[in-house]
Formats: sequence, structure tokens, C-alpha cells
Amino acid sequence: MGGRRRFNRRNLLWLAAAILSLCATAPAAAAGTDTARHQQTEASSMTIHVPIPMTALAEQYGNTYRTLAAHRNTQRDWVALGGGTGFLKYRIWPGEQSSTTTGGRLLSQSSVPFGVEYAKQINGTVTKIADCGQQDATTGTGRLSVTLATTFNQGLAYTLLPASSVTAVEANRPCLLSEQGVDTAPLMAQVYRSELQGMLPTVDRKTAALVTLKPAVAHIWNDLQEPLLLDQAEGLWLQLNPETIAPAGVEPLSGTPAAGYGVTARPAVVRGTKPLSRHFPLPDLQAQFHDDGFHVAFALQVPIEEANQRLREAVVGQEWSLGVGTIKIAGATLYPLGNQVGVELTLRGLLPLTLRLKGTPAYDEAAGRILFRDVDYTIKERTPATDLAEEWLHEPLRDELAGRLVLPIREELDLMRQALEKGLNRNLTGGRLRGTVHKLSLETLTVQTANLSVRFKTEGTLHYDALADIVAP
Repeated sequence: MGGRRRFNRRNLLWLAAAILSLCATAPAAAAGTDTARHQQTEASSMTIHVPIPMTALAEQYGNTYRTLAAHRNTQRDWVALGGGTGFLKYRIWPGEQSSTTTGGRLLSQSSVPFGVEYAKQINGTVTKIADCGQQDATTGTGRLSVTLATTFNQGLAYTLLPASSVTAVEANRPCLLSEQGVDTAPLMAQVYRSELQGMLPTVDRKTAALVTLKPAVAHIWNDLQEPLLLDQAEGLWLQLNPETIAPAGVEPLSGTPAAGYGVTARPAVVRGTKPLSRHFPLPDLQAQFHDDGFHVAFALQVPIEEANQRLREAVVGQEWSLGVGTIKIAGATLYPLGNQVGVELTLRGLLPLTLRLKGTPAYDEAAGRILFRDVDYTIKERTPATDLAEEWLHEPLRDELAGRLVLPIREELDLMRQALEKGLNRNLTGGRLRGTVHKLSLETLTVQTANLSVRFKTEGTLHYDALADIVAP
């Protein structure tokens, strides 16, 4: 079909609204039909990202160095070395500390000044024989560079489960024993690593108790139950209708680790006054979540009068030559024909006929157009002249009409995709909704008595990025 298909504002709004529902929603033009009212919505998925309060957690892990320093300065026990013939006491002082995040991990770094006393067991008694760094009461003489790495998992009670380990202990400055001149820094690195690692499970448990993600997730859950106004003039509202939620892993969000939660929802679009807000409480977490994004089929029904008008705008006026004369399309009307589409065409010129065409609609995704396969026709008015023309021209005319029954819709699909993405990106009270449509295509087209029914499919992703301060330890 030649010409250009047009979408008025109302139709485009309804198309966008239907896609926004991320499910098979009741289409606007058929909102009053039983089919539309009872149309089953399909499950769709989205992911919530809740930033982990890294500043508070970094401070907690920074205190680990000070806690161990205080312990060693008050509990001056000898640490047995090797086979038990050598012993070590050490003191550490607060040093420079910093923290960074990389991927989904917290890295806590510290520069640790230290001093050492060395002893041996002589005649059954632990006897000090040398030391280093003990005279300097503020900085020691040796120095270690220490790094802790903390990863985060999620518990089934909306809790955070940190797991820390010592990833590096390096000697940056030697500490030489006063008598032997032996550098104790390598030995000190081993001892300090062992004692620090032994403290970390307790620190992880205390840190986990500091952070509860449930209030933040509950805030977001309530956000998702509020109807979202899509278009004030048309009175369109989007209801996301969340149903279940499950842990979805920890991943970086704007440079900060964030706890992910996968939500399964059954969204719907309604028209009229604002629907009542849902007040379903935050459910218990499911065991796991598999995010396939949304793969959504939804239907739009255009009134048959409007569909016929679009068809006429596209094909009426086309003309072509069959070699012995020209043919011009003077009229076109759709009619229902089961799984196929019927088109009644009025021709003028060489063949002043009315043809009743039938064909199976298909969507050519690569070309972005609707075309018709298995096209054939019958002549409505039968006369000796039409029978003669039919005998000689049936196949050429059928093939010509099949090639002309083409409806480009890529531009309209692009407009619909853009409208959808605009609607899926908005601020909510606890954060921002962020959506992307990767693919929008047409699946089926059928003609009914009152409507032209078009079924589309979308594929994309939907996320909710919570505000950075939504979680307070």
C-alpha cells in the first residue's frame, strides 16, 4: 500500500499506555468490551536497587584496626611463633585510614605503625632478648600496609550479610631488633594478618546488625503500589501491581554497591479517575529471582471505521498499468474473515470491478512493515467481460495486489517506543524508575466486526534506583 499511515494523538497515547502496562492490558478502544475487561495480564519483572550505606560501614571496619590496637596495648600476651621456642609481643598505633569501593566490594586500607618485643623460652621461662620500636610511644618504627575486602550477600529477612577477609598485609618500613639487627616486619605481617582475620567474623556480625534494608524496601514497595498518572487529559493511570520479591544480588550502582531485589508484578492501565492505592504489606522474600526482563504481548483495538479510513488514505488513488491499460483503486473496506483479513477493493479504469481480497497478515520485522501472504481474490460482479478478464489477468492482478498490500509501520513503532521509554523514566518518592525498551514489534493483525485488533510485543528492562540516603544505619 502506498501513502502514509497516520496516528492521531489519542491513538498514540493508547498505544503507549498499553505498552507501559508491560502486560496484555485492556486496550483503550475496547475498554467497554467483555474481552478487554477479562483479558489476563501477564507477569512482568523489574529490579529494585537499594544503595548500601558504605560510609557508615567503612567507619565500622576502620574501627577494627583501632580495636585490635587497643587490645594489644592492654593485653600484652606473648604470641608463640613456629614450634614454640620464639615469642612475640607487639604494639600498634593508629595510622592513616581510607576506604574505596570497587565492583560490589568495600576495600578498607590502613597504614599501621608497630613496635615489637622478641623473646625465647630459656629454662622453661619466656625471656625477652630484643625489641624494636618500643621507645617511640606514638609512631613505632615499623609500618604495615593492610587491606580488608568486604563483600555483601543478602539474607532472607531483608538483611545484609557482609563477609570480610584480609587481602593484603605488606611491610612498608622495617623494624630492626636492637641486638641482632633482624627485621621483624615480615614476621609481624604474618602475626598481624592472623589476628586481624580472627576478629573479622565478629566484626561482620556487628556490622550486619547495623543495617536493615527492610524499611527501605517497604518504602519502595509502597511506591510501586501507587497509581502513576500517564496522561492527565486522557485520564490514564498505570498500576504496577507488585506481587512477589526475591534477592537479586549485590552490584555497583553509580559507584556504590547496592542490594538488588527482583520484583514480579502484573501491571495494568486504567482510564478515568485515580484508582485506589493498594496497601498490600511487603511480603516475605522468595528464595530466588530470575530476571528475564519483560517480554510482553498486548492488544490494541482500533474501531473499524477508523481502520477503514486509514486503509483508504493508504491505497485509494494508487494506479498502475497492466500493459493494455491502467487500473486505479477507487475504494477500500475491511471485513472480518476468521484468521485472515478481507479487503473489498473498488477498481476503475481498465477493470471497473469490485474485488473481495483475502490474505494472511504478517509482520516483516526487518523491513518494519505489515504485509499479506496467501493473497487471493474473487470478483463481486460476474459478467462475461469480467469472466474473460479473470481468465487472462487473474494471476498478474493477484500478484500485483499482493505486492501493493504493504503497510509501513516502523515510524509509528519508533514513536511508540519513545513514548514508552519516556513514561518508564520518572522520579518516585523513594527513588527513580528507569526503563528501557529494547524491542517493539507487531505479532498479529485480525479484523473483527467492530474493530481492527493489532497485537504487539515488547522486550525491555525496568529498574527502580532508590535514593542514596534511603537506608540509615
